[in-house]
Amino acid sequence: ELMKNFKITAVEDGKEYWISRAVTVSVFLFIKDKDQLYILANKRGSGAADFQGLWNCPCGYLDWDETAKEAACREVFEECGVKINPKMLTLHNVITDPTENRQNVTLRFCGMINKSRLKFSKPEGGEENEVSEVALIPFHEISKYKWAFGHDEIIQTIYLDEFY
Repeated sequence: ELMKNFKITAVEDGKEYWISRAVTVSVFLFIKDKDQLYILANKRGSGAADFQGLWNCPCGYLDWDETAKEAACREVFEECGVKINPKMLTLHNVITDPTENRQNVTLRFCGMINKSRLKFSKPEGGEENEVSEVALIPFHEISKYKWAFGHDEIIQTIYLDEFY
């Protein structure tokens, strides 16, 4: 059978690189505030690659020379303006089905944090206009929002698997 990965040579330095499936990370951060539960989410803006106007939890591609948890924390900051400690994240599952998400391999992380420890700043470093809004969405209102990537169902599943 023919190998489906392929080699390219960089024009800049002549180095050879293998091209194969990409790795993405997604972060499902649950926020506790007294007896309320929220999920950190953002609305995809005009600069997002797809699903503009829909909500999602922070997600994106693993960059060169970074760990998966570093990528997860970077995406949370770039899209929502929240700095989190990688130690607070747990790998929930890994999705490798080539029929899903443009054949990306997706690492889904989750965490729980008290709202009092959450500090928002201006998101930095993402694509221009990638995000149009950031919100703490009440857990019981998730179904009232339109979600990209099936994140509404994933939020429910992760909550039941990890925290219920």
